[in-house]
Amino acid sequence: MSIPVNAVNLKSRIDRREHIFNQFVSKPEFRLKIVNAIEHKHGAYGLWLTVKQIVEMEANKGSEFFIFCEDDHEFTEHYSYKLLCDCIEQARALNADMLSGGYSWFGNAVQISDNLFWADKFNGMQFTVIFRKFYQSILDADFGENVVTDIHLSGITTNKFVIYPFISVQKEFGYSDVTSSNEKEGYVDGIFKSSMERFDILNKVRNHYFK
Repeated sequence: MSIPVNAVNLKSRIDRREHIFNQFVSKPEFRLKIVNAIEHKHGAYGLWLTVKQIVEMEANKGSEFFIFCEDDHEFTEHYSYKLLCDCIEQARALNADMLSGGYSWFGNAVQISDNLFWADKFNGMQFTVIFRKFYQSILDADFGENVVTDIHLSGITTNKFVIYPFISVQKEFGYSDVTSSNEKEGYVDGIFKSSMERFDILNKVRNHYFK
């Protein structure tokens, strides 16, 4: 199975385009399409408009699901095609709307299986499986120009999960097209590390009491 991937990139960000291409070039299990991001004075709103454009395209194609990808996505050492497919099947069985490869931040979480967590809200859209049953909800949503895509999407569905351990994080480029705080050196690496440590603790608790 070749999984469709839509990776968002601003035309001016050649370094990011090269980076995201290199993440997938040796992985034939994916069918990568680099999508030119819609530019707007509010970068986050431009991202949201681009998300809706991609979802509409996939809806018209009749795809069962696709991966929405940001151009700073980076595979971790935990990635494997088998793990991804297993988690996609688990998520579909749970009636999922979204399945993430990794969160930079999350609220409350519950472990569903060895490799799957549910969370009530999250940050981190850099590698996200979006299922067909959620397409129309995204197309119907109108959050305005102050939208924060991941936070707002997590607010309109309870059916969202994340793969554990993370198979995706964000690469630090020293600048951000959407979130200014991500420009601080070491910030992006730190928030993903902190999130992973929280999931590790929850996993240890589960293993202690239930295994």
